Amino acid sequence: MLCRSTRHAAVFSVHVFNTFPRSLHSSSSQTRPNFSIPRNAAPSHVVSPSPLLSDLVSCANDADIGRVLTRHKRDLTSHLVLRVLKSYKQLGRAKTLKFFSLAGTHMGFHFDDSVVEYMADFLGRRKLFDDIKCLLTTVSFHKGRVSSKALSTCIRFLGRQGRIKEALSLFEEMETTFRCKPDNLVLNNMLYVLCKRQSSLEMVELALSIFHRIEAPDTYSCSNMIVGLCKLGRLESALEIFNQMEKVRVLPTRSAVNMLIGELCLMSAKEGSVEKLRVRNTRRPYTILLPNMGGNSGAVQPAFQVFWAVCNSGLLPSAFVVVKLVGELCRLGNTEEAVQVLRIVEERKLSCVQEGYSVVIKALCECRRVEEAGDLFGRMLACGLKPKLVVYNSVISMLCKLGKLKDATRVFEIMNKNRCLPDGLTYTALIHAHGEGKNWKVAYDLLMEMLGLGWIPHFHTYNLVESLLREHDRLDLCVKLERKLENQKLQKLCKGGQLDAAYEKAKLMLEKGIPLSAYARDTFEQVFQKCGKLKIARQLLEKTERVQEPEEIDKT
Repeated sequence: MLCRSTRHAAVFSVHVFNTFPRSLHSSSSQTRPNFSIPRNAAPSHVVSPSPLLSDLVSCANDADIGRVLTRHKRDLTSHLVLRVLKSYKQLGRAKTLKFFSLAGTHMGFHFDDSVVEYMADFLGRRKLFDDIKCLLTTVSFHKGRVSSKALSTCIRFLGRQGRIKEALSLFEEMETTFRCKPDNLVLNNMLYVLCKRQSSLEMVELALSIFHRIEAPDTYSCSNMIVGLCKLGRLESALEIFNQMEKVRVLPTRSAVNMLIGELCLMSAKEGSVEKLRVRNTRRPYTILLPNMGGNSGAVQPAFQVFWAVCNSGLLPSAFVVVKLVGELCRLGNTEEAVQVLRIVEERKLSCVQEGYSVVIKALCECRRVEEAGDLFGRMLACGLKPKLVVYNSVISMLCKLGKLKDATRVFEIMNKNRCLPDGLTYTALIHAHGEGKNWKVAYDLLMEMLGLGWIPHFHTYNLVESLLREHDRLDLCVKLERKLENQKLQKLCKGGQLDAAYEKAKLMLEKGIPLSAYARDTFEQVFQKCGKLKIARQLLEKTERVQEPEEIDKT
């Protein structure tokens, strides 16, 4: 019995249990009429719930509700009770529960299935699980019918709250206590509880035994089992169920497909990443991790087959799972299959088209398959998609390594036209390619442009351009390049808040005779002013004015 003392407490279970003895006594002492009125049939005069509802709303206590129901006793039907219950927002929870318990007393709890199912859902949403059990027990005790839908609703709500044992107990008592044979709806909800809410080895084994009892498994029963088996890593069993579904032409749910493909890709990635090796021929044995360079396509091939099977049936996984599959296929070098997946994604117009293109183009560039990468890149532009920076970098880097500077320059121009800001990797690839071709002027211009955007070049990149300038006797450009680089380093230190390092850098530049640019000078002053050290900065900058001539100050 569930008792609550607050004003808005649920009174259903208390009232129902109080009615048990009176119901048993009255069943033997009262004389029932010889004719019966069907429960679904309404009386000759159809009563609107408005008068009853308005009377219930005006009730101040339980006694008033009882008097109202006594007055409307002859009009009570399952249809009328259901319509009043659906107006629970006007009554409030406490009055709604009291009304149902008193209406059940007047009607002998001989409700239609729709009323019991609605109340099971009503109580379950409010987590009144003791009241749900009392409801089902009371209806069954009064020889009423408890439908499988009401029981499945109760099982599902219990499972959502983690009350697995109670859900199992209710499932086992269905035929004995409630005289209701489990149908697919009940079995599916039980599988949902065991596989999705509580995916332990014991529960999944129990779910398998329930699953094998189903004569005609449907979409949800199979999908729940696939999810449960995938959570435990039993992918072979999950694939067997999927293959059985394909034979009987039953489609899984999208969540089950996502789980199956995702777990297969994850297994493939784990197999292909590292392997553990135990070293025992030492005094203290230890374990090392070795990269698996060969890769293993044993898990990704079933994932590709599952994707192809569901696509032929008109179902597609989520964008995240598609990208994961494409990435794993590319990692293992199966770029042809990755392109096939990309074609399907493009035809169905999924949101992951652009990301799929990026993954495949990057993989093709790493393999230096120029024609295929170029075709996909051109198709991507023709479709109106804007490639990301990683795509441009992959294509430019591939073309530069193969010595195709004209094509790389054209891609760089497309990149600027599409307003995709290049980064250090873009400039480094182009500078080294032009440096190997002895194009010193282009390499110098690219390096100056790189510095102008705030990117610090690598040591080898800077040395390459400087050596080219010295070979062509352009010492003036070497000085200008050094001054630009040092000023850029100083600005980076200032923006990073490294005051001590910035001060030492400026001091070193003065000692070398390198003047500060106007922008670097202003940045240096502003940063030191914010920290209350403007006097120290100006003392150092006064030395700068003595070192450099006014016409030599680079205001760029």
